[in-house]
Amino acid sequence: MNSFIEYIIKSGISLIVLYLLYWLLMRNDTHFRQNRMYLLFSIAISLILPFVHSDKLPVANVKNVLPPLMIHFNDPVETSISSQASPAILTMNAWKIVFIIYIAGICVVLARLIYQAIYLQAVSRLSDKHKRNGFTIVSMSKDMIPFSYFRRIYLPGRDVDDYSLSSIIAHEKSHLKQYHYADLFLIEMLTIFQWFNPVVWFYEKSLKEIHEYLADKAVLSAGENQGKYQAILINQVLGGPVFIFTNQFNQSLIKKRITMMNKLRTSKLARLKALFVVPALALLSAAFANPGINSQISDSERQITVTGHVTEKSTGEDMPGSVVIIKGTTSGTVTDNQGNYSINVLDNNAILVFSFVGYKTEEIPVGTNTKINVELEREALAIDFSGGNKMNVSDDNESKTVQKDDHAGNKVEIFAIVEDNPRYPGGTEALHKFLMTNLKYPETAKKKGIQGIVVVSYIIDSKGNVKQAKVMRGVSPELDQEALRLTNMIKGWKPATQNGKPIKRVVTMPIRFSLN
Repeated sequence: MNSFIEYIIKSGISLIVLYLLYWLLMRNDTHFRQNRMYLLFSIAISLILPFVHSDKLPVANVKNVLPPLMIHFNDPVETSISSQASPAILTMNAWKIVFIIYIAGICVVLARLIYQAIYLQAVSRLSDKHKRNGFTIVSMSKDMIPFSYFRRIYLPGRDVDDYSLSSIIAHEKSHLKQYHYADLFLIEMLTIFQWFNPVVWFYEKSLKEIHEYLADKAVLSAGENQGKYQAILINQVLGGPVFIFTNQFNQSLIKKRITMMNKLRTSKLARLKALFVVPALALLSAAFANPGINSQISDSERQITVTGHVTEKSTGEDMPGSVVIIKGTTSGTVTDNQGNYSINVLDNNAILVFSFVGYKTEEIPVGTNTKINVELEREALAIDFSGGNKMNVSDDNESKTVQKDDHAGNKVEIFAIVEDNPRYPGGTEALHKFLMTNLKYPETAKKKGIQGIVVVSYIIDSKGNVKQAKVMRGVSPELDQEALRLTNMIKGWKPATQNGKPIKRVVTMPIRFSLN
């Protein structure tokens, strides 16, 4: 979606720049055919130019490991599950809103065009039609503005003298012979996708002006008396709806058209002004290019290939599926089945970030090193029951695509689940209810008035079972023993995952014993 929006924005910028050039240098020239070609060229090149320098390389978007979840049980657990939206989520939602507004605009413009087409078809069905010199003359039953579209000329139902009618038909025929309707069809298709860009509507207005100038020139070149023809323009009585995709014998352009008929012809040297489009296109091309990626591709000799091995600090075991990214970028890779990785960085100032669910994230500067081995230290998921943060009970995995180097040094896309912490069925409330329901305060501790918080550590294995429960901070033997018994009763955890595979996760959890 972001790529599409980027394309729309770039093409819109190109349309603005090229139209501004036309408006400043060429709009008052009498080289109408060249001006028409320039505007059509501007539209076509604006649709193509963003593709030329789009540099569609596969790029990852890997997030850093999330901070440990903190779940509190000291205070009453709220029934709603709330969490603070991350900036990435807010950005994604903003893009979604923009995209929805954009699609709504497309629907409105498209509906407008469809309505005009249906109305035009209805007018044709209700009107008399006859062939004349290869064109179809449609005599409308309503008093409407004369216009032409494709191979049809639509004339008003009111009486018009033969001389005026002949001039009007000649004018509309010139529109059809020069395929002006094709220009208008193109610009209407453009307005569907660029409806938010005001300059698109200026393109439509300018093209219609040029069409009228060209049609007037064709009629006068055929021998029509200029004075009488201008009188027809002034005396033409107009009414009815205006069709957005048709050429019309209308009054909004009459003053400009008469001015252009009486204007001295622009010198041939003025045609050279169109050459200013060359530096304009060069600037747009440079602006649309991605110098960072281009330099990375063209200057590959400067790249540094860093390789290494990721292991667990306490056991020395390999850690396949560990995420390795270049800090400050969205480029990265993952370790293979033996815990090995290989990644290209642009210079020795780069910093590599190593992460794995349940382990502390490590940041290591590349410097002059081409081989960096990393040991990741376990980090327990701290469950804290004060109610400040809530357990995430969503079943949706947060997944991204990372970029990895294959053995040939090519970039390949690899699906990687960046982090998925263990989840208890039903979330915070269900876990709270289970613990409070099954907790049995030892009688001996009650009699002695012993109370406090026992901190228990345990592992949620790859099958969601609680293993190796032990007391990290005790209060008394009685309370410690009850905390371990209660912890071992917990069943049904959904295990943590890394790259779509279930993994073990160390968890610490406080259990409060209170006589109040």
